[in-house]
Amino acid sequence: MTKRERKDDVYEPDKTQPAAAGEHGTEQIEQMLNELKGKAEKFKENWQRTEADFSNYKKRAEQEKSEIGVLACSALILNLLPVIDDFRRAFNSLPAELEGQDWIEGIRLIYRKLETIMETQGLCGIECMGKCFDPRFHEAIAHIIGEEGIVLEETQKGYTFKDKVLRPSQVVVGKGHEEGNTD
Repeated sequence: MTKRERKDDVYEPDKTQPAAAGEHGTEQIEQMLNELKGKAEKFKENWQRTEADFSNYKKRAEQEKSEIGVLACSALILNLLPVIDDFRRAFNSLPAELEGQDWIEGIRLIYRKLETIMETQGLCGIECMGKCFDPRFHEAIAHIIGEEGIVLEETQKGYTFKDKVLRPSQVVVGKGHEEGNTD
């Protein structure tokens, strides 16, 4: 290596530029430093705010995605409820001579499998017989003589899905006993 090459590798201050502290003074350097610290703090706050906004966006997007899945599943289940109703009506009107035949039992197994699948997805039947009428879960379609405010008959089963009423039970409610009848 020559002397000239070594000289290029070593840092030597530029003698044509005045010294920073000498020309600007310590106060100006401190002022510049404070300005730069302020800018850095502002950038840090903006970064933290942006990070929090992005985190909130991710949470909101996940929640919306979950809600869309539940909504799609509930729409499918709501469309399948008439099939369950038809099975139930068919079994209730089954003639006695067909009861116990293998093919009827096979259809019952299919019906039970469908019910089990729906239950594992979050579908629950609303129990209403003998309970107080509750407009959140029941839809009164008639009133008959009987214990006032009590569900006496269920004409269509109601269901909840993921703790929300999917379809209220259609019920007949007691309106009390007639006043004129004193037997």
